[in-house]
Amino acid sequence: MKIKKGCEVTFTYKLFTGEELLDETLPGQPMIYTHGDGALVPGLEKAMSGLQEGDIKEIVVAPEDGYGVPEEDKILRVPRDRVPKEADVHEGLQIPATSPDGEMYVGIVTGVSDDSITVDFNHELAGRTLRFEIEILKVSKN
Repeated sequence: MKIKKGCEVTFTYKLFTGEELLDETLPGQPMIYTHGDGALVPGLEKAMSGLQEGDIKEIVVAPEDGYGVPEEDKILRVPRDRVPKEADVHEGLQIPATSPDGEMYVGIVTGVSDDSITVDFNHELAGRTLRFEIEILKVSKN
């Protein structure tokens, strides 16, 4: 059976940016999702359409079809006086935040100066080309 909308798909993957391995399924713990539900980055899900059990494939996903391109309005400069003096703020620090509509975000401190702290709320993989090595283990009707 070929992968199409509504199918339950079981697969393993390795995710790379360049040659750096970022993530992979653990042995004996494949990923399971329903095709077309938007659980995967769009470029990966689209490239998996039509594959079938036993297929092994390398899929390259451009930033636009992955986690997007970095957006300037998601980079905030917070005045230093709005940050508690005792806070250990440094580059690379992850900072949780809540949007006005209640959505949770995590930002990464990318700059610290005497006047301000720069926090990037873009996804950490925004702007990066993703390379997946996948193996389709099972395709079934949901």
